[in-house]
Amino acid sequence: MEIADRTNELTDSLKKIEMNLQALEREARDSALLAFNNANGCEKCRGRGWVVTWDTMDSMTGCYHESTTCTEEGCTSESRLASGLHPKNTKYDGFHINSKWEPSYSPDELLRRELWKQEIHRLGMEIDEERARFTPSAGKIIKTIKTGRGPKKNRVPVEIVGLVKKSFMNGWGATKLIVIDKEGQKWWPKAEHVIVIDPEPDMKPWDELERVERQTTGYPVIATVKKNSKSGRASFIRTTMGVEIWVPTSQAEELKGVKVGQTLSIMLPMWLALEKNLVPKE
Repeated sequence: MEIADRTNELTDSLKKIEMNLQALEREARDSALLAFNNANGCEKCRGRGWVVTWDTMDSMTGCYHESTTCTEEGCTSESRLASGLHPKNTKYDGFHINSKWEPSYSPDELLRRELWKQEIHRLGMEIDEERARFTPSAGKIIKTIKTGRGPKKNRVPVEIVGLVKKSFMNGWGATKLIVIDKEGQKWWPKAEHVIVIDPEPDMKPWDELERVERQTTGYPVIATVKKNSKSGRASFIRTTMGVEIWVPTSQAEELKGVKVGQTLSIMLPMWLALEKNLVPKE
C-alpha cells in the first residue's frame, strides 16, 4: 500500500494562509496611503519632515547619508501630524526617530495576524519534515517512475518497487540508489527517477531476504582488528565471540585500509564463518 505524500497538500494550505496575511497587510498599507493622500501629505519628505541631501552610495544600508529639514511649502509639523507617514519605507528611515512607518491593526486583526503567523511557522516545519520523509534514502520503499537514458540493458524499468539499501553519488555527480525488490533482485536507479511510496515500511520481507542471502553469500560479524599483515592484504581480527582469525582483504572489503584497534562490522565469507563455527546452528 502506498503512503500519500502530503507535501503538496500542506504547501497549498500554507499558500492560502500567506495570501490571507498578505491581504491584511496590504489593506493596512492601502488604508494608510488613503489617509495620507486625503490629508494632502507631503510627497517630498513623505511625512517625515526631512529629505536626503547626500549619500556616498558606498553602503547598501544608507548609513553614511546626510539630510536636512524639508522646505516644501505647506509641510509643517501640524500637516505631518495630520497626514501621518507615507506607507513606504526606505533604507534611510531607520536612521531617523519616528520615521519608519509601521502598520496599524485593530485588536481583532492583531489576533488573526498572530494566529496566521503561528500557523505559517507550523506548516513550514511540517512541510520540511514531510519532504525529508519522502526523500529517497536507505530504509524506505520506492517505486521507479522513469527509466532514464543510456543503453536499454542498463535502464531500470518503471514500476519497480523495492527497499533502498544505500544511496551514493556516481562519478557524474548523480545520486543513485541500491534497491532490492521483494524477489531479492538488485536495481540501481537514479534518485530523481523514483518516488518514495512508504517512508516507514515493514522490514520483515527484506529481513528474511537478507537472512537467506547471508546464508549463501556471507555472514556479518563485529570484530576488532588486532594486527595487519605487512603487505596489507590480510588482517588478524577478534570477533565479539572471541574467535581470532586471519581474513584476506580480498574476501572482506570492509578491511581495506583499517587501523589496528578499530572495531567494525565485517561480512565474512560463508565458508570461513562455517569453518570457524561462527554461524549459529538452526
